[in-house]
Order: sequence, then C-alpha cells, then structure tokens
Amino acid sequence: MNTQEYILSGIVESCVLGLASNEERSEFEKICARYPEVLEARIAFELSLEKKAFEYAVTPPPTVKTNILNRIGTAAKVIPIQKASETKPSSAAFGWLKYAVAACLVLLAGSIYMNISLSNKNKNLQANNKTLQDNYKNSSEELAAIKRDIQVITGNPNIKMASMKGQGISPKSYATVYWDTTSHDVYLLTNNLPIPASDKQYQLWAIFNGTPVDLGVFDMKKERLLIQAKNAQGAEAFAITLEERGGSPTPKGDMYVLGKL
Repeated sequence: MNTQEYILSGIVESCVLGLASNEERSEFEKICARYPEVLEARIAFELSLEKKAFEYAVTPPPTVKTNILNRIGTAAKVIPIQKASETKPSSAAFGWLKYAVAACLVLLAGSIYMNISLSNKNKNLQANNKTLQDNYKNSSEELAAIKRDIQVITGNPNIKMASMKGQGISPKSYATVYWDTTSHDVYLLTNNLPIPASDKQYQLWAIFNGTPVDLGVFDMKKERLLIQAKNAQGAEAFAITLEERGGSPTPKGDMYVLGKL
C-alpha cells in the first residue's frame, strides 16, 4: 500500500471531520492500526484542528456567567448526594459520553477550520481573479497592438521589405525593415538580435546614395511586434549598429545586420 498517496487523498481529513462513509471509517481505523505513518497523519491533523479551535476561540462576555448563576439560583432543585456505590455509572455509559464529547469537539473544530479555510480561499480567489483580469487586459492590449502591426505589413501594397542578415560581429543575428514608399514610414522587426548591455542601444540606419541616415535608437520591446522608426525619404539599404546609449550622429559601433531593399 502506498501510504503517502492514501494520506494525500484527503481520507484522513474526511474521517476525522466525520465526512466519510461507515465503510471508509472502518477501513481507516484498520489502516491507522496497521500503518504508523497514517496514524501520525491523523494525529497531526487532529492537533491542527485543536490548535485552530483555540486560536479562534471567542471568550463569552461576563454577563453570560452571571445569567447562568442567576438561573441556577432561582430554578435549582436540591438533590440529595448519594453514595458512590449507589450511583456508580456503567462503563458503557462513560464510554458513550467520552466519545460524544470528543465527537462534538472534533465537529466544532472542524467547522471552525472549514470556515477559516473557505474564508482564506475566498480571499485568494478574489486576489487571483484581479490578477487574471489584469493579465487578460494586458494580453488583449498586446494582441490588439500585434494585429495592428500585422495589418501594417500585410495590408499595405506600398510596403517594401529589407531582410537584414547578420554580419561578422554577430552572424546569427537577423532583422527585417518594412518601408512605406508613399508615407516613408519605417517599421522594424527585431527577429533575432542579442540583448545589449544596459549602457548600449541599437541604432537603425537607412543607407541612401552610400550615406547612412539616422533612423533612431531602439530597445528590445517584447510587447510589440514592430518598432516604428523615423521616416526615411529615400533608402537603398538598411543597417543596425550597436552604439552608446542615446545613439550617434554617424555610425561608430559594430554593425550587426545589413540588408538591401
């Protein structure tokens, strides 16, 4: 028998709280007698219930004690004290009383435990629900932005594409530029570029008549598909270099990718 799986099934809690069937309780008692680890789990759960009961016990107001004593004083009936031999309770009666009290305590502790658990779960569900709503909102906004970017690429017949391949410093790098020949808007797709150091930034260049023209620096933004750069009035090719943060008026850093229209 895999006692660990048996313990994790929840049968310990069900039997202690009185939620199991007669057959399950009978089997549980036999298993507790046979497997010490199951008995330990049972005792540990019962002790946790007792601890919770004491932690969340509510002290009754002083007036309760006063009212009870007053009722005893006005409605009490004097009963002669009999000798112990005359009123000795049977062992069966004593056993029944012991188990009845124990059952009441377990049910009370179980009720308190379940109320606390449900309250905590409710709070956790509310917090998780808020997190899910925030995540859904963010994901929806990101998805809408990506759809707009795709429309830019696929829905415009004036778009020309330049595939920029990796150069000697980073042969596996790759990026794509989409240039609108009518509006001169430039969009960059950073397919595969290494993450730069915090003091560095990539800079995009349009090459026209052999001269590089600054199209701006950019960071690696994962929440967008395309990065919109500065307009390029004319271009024969595009390139990306790695410059000091803030960029440079002319290319000074290593060229990572280069591609012609």
